[in-house]
Amino acid sequence: MKRWIVALLVLLAVVILVSPGIVGHLAEQNLKNSIRWAESESGDFQVTEEVFDRRWFTAEGRHRIELKHGDLRARIINLTDGAAGDEIPALIVDTRIDHGLVPITSMSRDSGSLMPGLASTVSTLHLDPGDGNLIAVPGTLYSQVRLTGAMVSRYLLESGAIDDEEFQADWEGADVSMTTNSSRRSLRYDGTIRPLTVQTPDASLRLGLSTFDGNSRYTDYGLAVGAIAFSIDSMSVRGADGEELSTGKVTVDASNDLVDGRVNGGTRMTIADISIPGAADVDVAMDISANGLDARALKAITTEFERAQSAVDPDAALAALYPRIEDDLQALLSAGAELRIDRFDVALPQGEVTTTLALTLPQTDAASGFSWAALLLALTASADLRMPVALMDLAQTVRPESAALVAMGILKKDGESYIVNARYEKGLLTVNGAPMPIPLPGR
Repeated sequence: MKRWIVALLVLLAVVILVSPGIVGHLAEQNLKNSIRWAESESGDFQVTEEVFDRRWFTAEGRHRIELKHGDLRARIINLTDGAAGDEIPALIVDTRIDHGLVPITSMSRDSGSLMPGLASTVSTLHLDPGDGNLIAVPGTLYSQVRLTGAMVSRYLLESGAIDDEEFQADWEGADVSMTTNSSRRSLRYDGTIRPLTVQTPDASLRLGLSTFDGNSRYTDYGLAVGAIAFSIDSMSVRGADGEELSTGKVTVDASNDLVDGRVNGGTRMTIADISIPGAADVDVAMDISANGLDARALKAITTEFERAQSAVDPDAALAALYPRIEDDLQALLSAGAELRIDRFDVALPQGEVTTTLALTLPQTDAASGFSWAALLLALTASADLRMPVALMDLAQTVRPESAALVAMGILKKDGESYIVNARYEKGLLTVNGAPMPIPLPGR
């Protein structure tokens, strides 16, 4: 019995005292893999390891996250009128890692844990405006790397405020969680951001309580699919001219998936009480979907767009993009697809405007060669619009030429509304039952 006790104590000593050095190496490799994954998630950012000091029980590292040359960087420089030259603010991440199968050293800090794993980390953030004078970013990021390589992270932000001559902000706090698997091919996240306000002499932003919940995973085609739902209780933006745009509750529920090499996706969104200077409040609701998109062709097209956007001269790269995506675009269209707007409603003081739209493109025989004319002949489409008479009367007052839409029969009166019922099939367009032939090449 004593021998078993001694063996157990020796094993425990090995786990606590010897394993940290071994696990520390594994944790460092896991961190490097996570950095590579983070860079691949967004081609606009570059992560640089400035310092990494690995000891037996702990390690400390500093990483710099900055924008690469490309569209986003160029736009930020343009927005700031080049006030800081080509210098762009960078995010500095300082991380302490407690490693070992039982990370006992983590108990000396907040949110420490004895849960077995490769590492337990805590990160603090600083902003480098470009001059090297670091500014502390509120909040702390806690992470655990499980034995399987999965990572669980949580960002906690306490309530606080900043009061500077050129910048004021106050926030009530945030709690954001994220989980990735060992291959970083799947991600789950959720969080709550409590109300916050940001003000400068020229502008201000106010956000009400915000919540979000989502997930994503990489497919064999290299495309990410998943779902996200988020809501913002209210939002207000004031510009340099003093005018303010505000909304009530905003909700978005979007998802996409891959089935038999085809991508299907949809988005539902509602925005209440949109308040625009000089106009009455408006409510908007929409439900949009795209189905049957060829995954291979879609990935090839999006990859070319991403390359163009990250080029040194994004505008020139985008202008020269079409020849590189022409074959893939033709393959995407030849494979067939469906686009639907099942709901696009706008509630105005004069009444509600409702719109639906459906476009269906059947799969065509690629062996017969691609033809834009044949594509248009194969397309079927429908669109329905209903708007209140009072709104049309207002439109004619502002723009008298809009009355021609009624005279041409494009808008047809139906009780207290004007309607448009349009159908397209085999090159023939009918609007409210009246045919309107469309000239097509080769016809």
